Amino acid sequence: PTTEGMREMERDIHVPRPRNSFLRVIGPGLLSGTSGNDPSAVTTYAIDGANVGYRHLWLMLLTTPLYYAVQFACAKIGRISKRGLSQLIREHYGRPVAIAVSLLLVVSNIALIAADLAAVGSGLELITGISWIWFVVPVALALWYLTTYRNFESFKKIFLTMSFVFVAYILAAFFTHANWGAVLMSTFVPQLGFNFTSISSAVALLGATISPYSMFWQAQAEIEEKREGSLKQQLSTIKLDVGSGAVAGQLVAYFIIITTASTLFVHHASINTAADAARSLEPLAGPLARYLFAIGLIGSGLVAIPVLLASTSYAVAGSFGWPGALARRPWQSEGFYLVLTTATVAAMVITLLHVDPIKLIFWSNIVAAIVAPLLVITILLVGNHRTIMKNQRLSLLHNFSLVLIVLILIVGAVLLFYGLATGQGG
Repeated sequence: PTTEGMREMERDIHVPRPRNSFLRVIGPGLLSGTSGNDPSAVTTYAIDGANVGYRHLWLMLLTTPLYYAVQFACAKIGRISKRGLSQLIREHYGRPVAIAVSLLLVVSNIALIAADLAAVGSGLELITGISWIWFVVPVALALWYLTTYRNFESFKKIFLTMSFVFVAYILAAFFTHANWGAVLMSTFVPQLGFNFTSISSAVALLGATISPYSMFWQAQAEIEEKREGSLKQQLSTIKLDVGSGAVAGQLVAYFIIITTASTLFVHHASINTAADAARSLEPLAGPLARYLFAIGLIGSGLVAIPVLLASTSYAVAGSFGWPGALARRPWQSEGFYLVLTTATVAAMVITLLHVDPIKLIFWSNIVAAIVAPLLVITILLVGNHRTIMKNQRLSLLHNFSLVLIVLILIVGAVLLFYGLATGQGG
């Protein structure tokens, strides 16, 4: 995106913070980590717990510092260069490369938007009893309208507050009679079943955590974030900001897995509907569990979908050098809003194909995991570029962490494709 577009986007997403307290460090990193638990991610964590129990808790421990490494690299790139990732790629590696990278993001984002539309519909079904499919078009059109013609920020705060109910999973875990010895063992001792259910669950979990969209959003959000002090002090603040977001987001995900493993896996109950996932909250909320889960799905989805739409438009606009920002009217940024509208329609069509919503949510995160290593490689290239980063290139440890992420994601994808090729996925 252009510098002007980024500045306008940042005004849309900026959250005022107290200046004279610890809370002043709260910024894009913390918001990215906590709001990253959108409906597709939450449902994927729940499916993982229901499918394989505590077995993948060690992956949550492993991916916390790796998620931090990715997000801090993106934030550092945004802070140093004052450019978005797609714009930097276009300027230093050429437009074809930038377009190719943006297309990868578009594929991942549209899959996630479709999944989140299905999730919001499923949440509304839990409350009303009306089939989720009837809510897809009204929700998609309403969010397109809010994103295009209204100030979404005023609605975003309400929706984001609704999504915080997922913190209830932390409390619920202590009401489920979890086997805490097994929890600790699974957290610190790696184990992975070499069957398709286990591997696909692990890959989806990785895709929900190392999300392509969050990489682009983190760099863009950091550009106009107001930071005090010298560059060294600003980078220290960013580390704390991103680190707190990584821990907060992963902690909720960790307890979602514990809760669903302790309530569903132990009874050999799989997740086929949103109501199945909601049952894991019954030890805490009783008959209100379905409504609590529904509110979380709806709120987090209504926040995530416009952000996914906007990030898709910014990435494509930046690749082509188009002007564009949410603050502009559609006729002032035709290319930008054409991408946003096309993404909305494409996601809506995918959702209306009568694909099982739980499968759509699960596989959207597998798509994200397949796309993610290519985008992390891009971050490695940009983060070590002398002209872009000057004397603030990524450290040896940071590079090692990013390479490790790429290898883990590639191994997961290879095992997944092997399972599909040998008929295990059927």
